[in-house]
Amino acid sequence: MYCPECKQEWKEDLSVCPVCGFEKVKEPTGEWKQIGFITDKISADHAVDVLQAYEIKAVVMSKSGFFGQIGLPLNPFYSTGSAQFQISVPENDAKEAVEILNVTLGNNWQHEEEN
Repeated sequence: MYCPECKQEWKEDLSVCPVCGFEKVKEPTGEWKQIGFITDKISADHAVDVLQAYEIKAVVMSKSGFFGQIGLPLNPFYSTGSAQFQISVPENDAKEAVEILNVTLGNNWQHEEEN
């Protein structure tokens, strides 16, 4: 394995390059946690972009009856409620993600505890 910064070889079990000090990015550990719902696709995409800017991974799944990259911004076929996009983040980032989305989206999303 080679350091992406200084290109020196290093052992895989190291997390910091012994030459330049570059630190490997650690993948989130643990479980993913559903933190809430967003009712429109544009806001869901915006939430993911904002969380990524804070280096928080996020996954949005359409609960509207169509599971694809586009999602379905219309009312679901099987119920009378509005479309919902479920947002999940790694469990260890959940608290920070909720705070960020409260500031960013305000009333355009529902925190899981409010459902």
